[in-house]
Amino acid sequence: MVELPRGSGPLLRRVADANLRYYEALGKLTIDYVRTLRGLADGIDPVVPLPPQSAPAPAAAPTPTLVLEAEAGGIGIGAFMVQNLLEERVSAPVSVSPFVAPDGREAALTLSLDPEVVTLEPGEQVLVRAAVRIDEGLEVGVGYRGEIGVPGLTGTRVPVVLRRREASAA
Repeated sequence: MVELPRGSGPLLRRVADANLRYYEALGKLTIDYVRTLRGLADGIDPVVPLPPQSAPAPAAAPTPTLVLEAEAGGIGIGAFMVQNLLEERVSAPVSVSPFVAPDGREAALTLSLDPEVVTLEPGEQVLVRAAVRIDEGLEVGVGYRGEIGVPGLTGTRVPVVLRRREASAA
């Protein structure tokens, strides 16, 4: 049996609370993503600004890869949460690296981001949406890797893969 240091109860409660808030935010993100996909299917513009949300810092978790894929001519969309874990206000543009295939070829695609500049008070978070029109220049099934980040905010580098799906038979 592991013995915890004296006075660690409040810390454990804070960690459990942060974990719950993380999964609550992830659930909200999933719902918003599904609504965005539904809006796309119905022909509604998926880029709608979201206000920043204030919340305590969540527990650190591994960052999943954001995959933006579609058939040629389609739009790949996704979103991720950015949070200011610092003790001061941060305002910085969202940066996007080049997207490169495994053989070194660079994709000539431009991501649309909303918001393009993130301004957050300590503890605040915001959902950043990314969209890209997939064109014939991408090879089917090949992952073009890059990343999106917010300079000045720790833990905001999100790995991203752009991929063209094969056209459906329908």
